[in-house]
Amino acid sequence: MAQAEPAGRVASRIEQARQQEARRHSRRSFLRVSAFAGLNLGLAAWLGSFLGFFNLRHPTGFGGVVTVAKARIPKVGDDPVRISEGKFWLVNLQGAQGDVLGIGGAGGLMALYWKCPHLGCSVPWIAAFQGAQVNFPGVNGWFRCPCHGSTYSRAGIRVFGPAPRPMDTMELALNADGSVNINTGKITFGTTDNPLRAVPYSG
Repeated sequence: MAQAEPAGRVASRIEQARQQEARRHSRRSFLRVSAFAGLNLGLAAWLGSFLGFFNLRHPTGFGGVVTVAKARIPKVGDDPVRISEGKFWLVNLQGAQGDVLGIGGAGGLMALYWKCPHLGCSVPWIAAFQGAQVNFPGVNGWFRCPCHGSTYSRAGIRVFGPAPRPMDTMELALNADGSVNINTGKITFGTTDNPLRAVPYSG
């Protein structure tokens, strides 16, 4: 008959087996954590490269700051200038020009987002459009949406059509050299106070 193994030796073998299993478990956990960390670092590096390649960390076109040189800024009272890279119209209002509601606009520069607030169509400036067609005789030159006819003054005030509000505006800042910075990432919904948003500009 086999002799029973001493209890102390059995307990020692059990403890050794437990320690070996704990070491194997610890190694597996370490490998899993290492692999996960390596994957995250790889993804972060790839994302950084992607953003750098497409310049999304410091955008300079639409969604970022667009600088308009002094030479491109319209003269006071001239037709608005289309700035394609920023998707806006740069307007230089002369006094109350565009203030068709008489709220007291004093003139200056405005950047109007060219997207119609109705359904997002691009709104062109039509210099030949007659104000008499929208009950403003003698006021010629309007922004008019080609999709559903929403019509806006030089200051982006809606006077006709299904658009729910005036044209939206973008943040504008003057530079010492006469150029202006337009932050196309900072768009403010248009309201009837649009003419009051014009920034005085001496060029």
